[in-house]
Amino acid sequence: MNSSRKVEQLIATLSIEEKVGQLFILAFSGQDISYAKELIKHYHVGGFYITDDNAHSLADAKKLSHSLQQQAALRSCDAPLILAVDQEGAWGILTQETDLGPGNLALGKANNVAQTKQMYAVFAQQMQEIGYNTLLSPCADINADPDNPIIGQRSFGEDTTTVSNHVVAAVSGVLETGNLTCAKHFPGHGDTATDSHRTLPKVDKTLAQLNAQDLQPFAAAIAADVSMIMTAHINYPLIDPNYPATLSTTLLTDILKKQMGFNGLIITDSMNMWAMRHYYTPSEAAILSLKAGAHLIMLSEEHYENETTPYKQIQQETIQGVIKAVKSGELPEQQIDQTLKHLLCFKYEKLETRHLITPLTKSQCTEISANAAKSAITIIRNQHQLIPLGSQHFTLACAADPKGYDKLVNSRGIGPNDPYSASSVVIEQLKQLNANVELLSFEHFLELLNGKGQLNNAAPLVILTEDYPLPGEDFDQQSQTERIKQALELFGDNVIVLALRSDYHLAQLPELSSYICSYSSRKESAKALAYTLLNAN
Repeated sequence: MNSSRKVEQLIATLSIEEKVGQLFILAFSGQDISYAKELIKHYHVGGFYITDDNAHSLADAKKLSHSLQQQAALRSCDAPLILAVDQEGAWGILTQETDLGPGNLALGKANNVAQTKQMYAVFAQQMQEIGYNTLLSPCADINADPDNPIIGQRSFGEDTTTVSNHVVAAVSGVLETGNLTCAKHFPGHGDTATDSHRTLPKVDKTLAQLNAQDLQPFAAAIAADVSMIMTAHINYPLIDPNYPATLSTTLLTDILKKQMGFNGLIITDSMNMWAMRHYYTPSEAAILSLKAGAHLIMLSEEHYENETTPYKQIQQETIQGVIKAVKSGELPEQQIDQTLKHLLCFKYEKLETRHLITPLTKSQCTEISANAAKSAITIIRNQHQLIPLGSQHFTLACAADPKGYDKLVNSRGIGPNDPYSASSVVIEQLKQLNANVELLSFEHFLELLNGKGQLNNAAPLVILTEDYPLPGEDFDQQSQTERIKQALELFGDNVIVLALRSDYHLAQLPELSSYICSYSSRKESAKALAYTLLNAN
């Protein structure tokens, strides 16, 4: 008997509650394993969205995944849980024990697809070793609007072909390990002026325009056999005037499934993001998305709940709302059965037959990560040949207000999750390299810019500028650019900028003559940037 027939027979034995629960990927706060097990046993959930909030070390993560899967195996529907993580480079978990490389933008700028494939194999292997079986990556978004506030370093770049090629490499690297991979955020989040964690963006593009640009990396991912595609909470009124992509039959079924031929799993971005919560109740959004063609509804906890409605209540009410809709006929049970059949066949085939490639050693993973960071470092401007500095004396200042650094380790466990700022890593690396450097505190830097301090005019002033892709909040960019402009007025060609970020702000600095960019705020890139400043090779 084939797996399809077996799954059909299994579904016939399940209650509506058991069927609906399997369609949810939920999160839980902290290390509350008892609640997670309750979700498996009593709410029949299909998987979890995992963050650093749930496990603080590789050892803890391995125990967690084993315990969750062990509980799931006791159910009548014993399909493995999807244990999903945002391991994508610029975002990541367990950052002190894993190797994240420089992130997608740097990989795209280096433009070595073999290197990107290696980097994603590292992500997948390190997650697979602890039992996390699904990477919610790569981002297939194109930075069509370089000022978009949430994608940036998470994208492979602004060129359609480059992004498509690296998406294929990333998908291939993950699939070789046996893990699942997810292209996001369909049909593209790189041309938005707002962050969907905070509000519902709108993009006025026609389907022809999407086909010409944004959809191409997703088409490439599908051709590479990507496991999942994640929806974007974005309105495309010229394509669907009524619903955002996550809730749109036109986009999910007519375009993604039928036109583009995607036969994997469609998973929503978190339904707790304000793009959904401002406009729909959680159960309403889940029902509409399932009707539209989604297979998995994700409710990441994300601390978006308010004091009167805790996240547990939101999760349970959402599941109950969908159950009620099925029982009333609002959401046809036949459609739920078809969705569940597709999901369970996929799980039994992909998650129970996983294979691990010949594993890379920890030192090999670290080397791949470091090499990827080095290969992206670019000296974009060096008009007066100030770079490399070698043993020359120079002054170093950080353009970013250090008060912003407390956002880096997010209490939600989502985002960069790095306890150290990139600028602090640069400074430490310069010390290790015995650089002839004088460090300016942020306060003294501001005094200098306001004419209250002095600088040795013969010594270059090196300014570090940073950015981090933070969910639901911004790392101040414009103030940093204004400080660089002030420095240029005072010190002119003696200014060198080290960019721990993208180079998209360079257009605002035409007078700047010396500029090195890492395309990343990861520690590997910070170390490579420090070395390049002194050695330039």
